[in-house]
Amino acid sequence: MQVALVTGGGPDFITEVDAPLTAVLRRRGVTVHTPRWDDATTDWSRFDLALVRTTWDYTTRRDEFVAWAAAAAASTQLWNPAEVLRWNTHKSYLLELEERGAPVVPTAWLGQGDQVDLAALLAARSWQRAVVKPAVAAGSEGLARVGVTPAAPADTPSDPPPGPARELDEVAGQRHLEQLLAVGDALVQPFLPAIERSGELSLIVVDGEVTHAVRKQPRTGDFRVQEEFGGSMQPVEADPAARELARWIVSATGAELLVARVDLVADEVGTWQLVELEATEPDLYLRVAPAAAEPLAEAVLRRLPRARTPEA
Repeated sequence: MQVALVTGGGPDFITEVDAPLTAVLRRRGVTVHTPRWDDATTDWSRFDLALVRTTWDYTTRRDEFVAWAAAAAASTQLWNPAEVLRWNTHKSYLLELEERGAPVVPTAWLGQGDQVDLAALLAARSWQRAVVKPAVAAGSEGLARVGVTPAAPADTPSDPPPGPARELDEVAGQRHLEQLLAVGDALVQPFLPAIERSGELSLIVVDGEVTHAVRKQPRTGDFRVQEEFGGSMQPVEADPAARELARWIVSATGAELLVARVDLVADEVGTWQLVELEATEPDLYLRVAPAAAEPLAEAVLRRLPRARTPEA
């Protein structure tokens, strides 16, 4: 049995990210490969299954990535399916989920080339602080928080640096939004202060069931929860309401998903709001919850009809 854990460009720890899953699959008699998605020499038909894992460089080449997924799916089992990857790699999927009843963080959806007065938009929606981000991105790429702090100097880059996140005033925020809209679509959302206090809750759903959950906390003075910005994470037991919501959101896609990550944050009254449904290349945080690799490996094995594997 030949299984590909598809990777791409990214940080040095991509092997560590999937080490628990690789170990379980190998114990079950699976040969694990880690091909790059954009390696033109790869014969995808040699794999019984390809699971998209750490293709974290797709955001600057989305069209190429989507085309690769369609081609690979014609040669092997690709999970999640190619049509899901196309849908999930542009944040407009959140609009579709909202239309189906998902509690998505309120969002102003802006198209490439739109001329938008950010100050007027915030005033019209009574948002004192907001986040501005591109519609095709991973992690905190291109994300900025807009508030009432003094304007940044004109020669200061608008993208938040890898130190404590600075808050842009409306002038700098306008400039940042214009830069995003010059090259793609963008979103503006109200900033939810709870993320500074209690962080973000990520629930991992495998074949429709929540296997584990992680609380991601920003470092003091920041609002970004990613590790590269000083964020931390720890396994937690998610409350029943969050677990049920995560299962419902995955089912609301109408697609069969082998694995997905549902990112939630509480609003001002404690109601869960959907930040992201990551069904393309989610970090599953197996390095802090290695036991969760077992149900994920089982989901892979169930899709290998020729599998006759020894017990772990």
